[in-house]
Amino acid sequence: MILLAKKAEKEEEKPKAVEEKSHKTEKEEKHSHKTEKKEEKPAKKEKDSKEENKEEKKEKQEKEEKKDKEEEEKEHKEKKQDKGKDHEHREEKAEHKEKPAEETHRRKPKKAKHAKREFVELKPAEINEAIVHLANEGHSASEIGMVLRDQYGIPKVGKATGKKLGAILKEHKLAPAIPEDLMSLIKKSVLLRSHMEKNKKDTSAKRGLMLTVSKIRALEKYYKKSGKLPMQWRYSPETAALLAK
Repeated sequence: MILLAKKAEKEEEKPKAVEEKSHKTEKEEKHSHKTEKKEEKPAKKEKDSKEENKEEKKEKQEKEEKKDKEEEEKEHKEKKQDKGKDHEHREEKAEHKEKPAEETHRRKPKKAKHAKREFVELKPAEINEAIVHLANEGHSASEIGMVLRDQYGIPKVGKATGKKLGAILKEHKLAPAIPEDLMSLIKKSVLLRSHMEKNKKDTSAKRGLMLTVSKIRALEKYYKKSGKLPMQWRYSPETAALLAK
């Protein structure tokens, strides 16, 4: 009897264990199902995120392309505006250059040569007499011109009389044998030579003497061609010393 009771208890325990096992298996299946669902959700999220990223990239690309197009259009417009401004500026400059030329031609008509000055009180004959008187006193042509300017109020003899001062002196046979500018250079060369004899190491004076002599040679050729000097006349240090005295 005791053995039968133990067997019955064991038989009762077996279905309980089976039930517990089945219960455990159900839990495990549920847990696995949940894990599968959890695994499926991230995969879906990844897919959605990838699709969203693609769309965002497309939108960004479209925006960037729009910006590039707008910038290109702006640059094109600015270039057109700059070209138009440059063209207008050039036209204004051309008009500005043309206007003053027309105005100058209108405002400044050509004057007749040797026009007499209204403020000069002396007559041409009186001016000629004054020039002859000053030349007889020993004044050179440049000194006569300064005296006429400062004392007589005659700025230019040519405009007051119709003749130059040198021509008036030549008419009255008072013109010098050697022109005044050439004579001044000859005197300068004489002074430099006398200085070089005393100071032989003065190289700057030597250079100055060379330049004055070259100027004398050039004027000599010019005055021989114009007829103011005879063709036989020649410069030399001896003749220069005699003329300077």
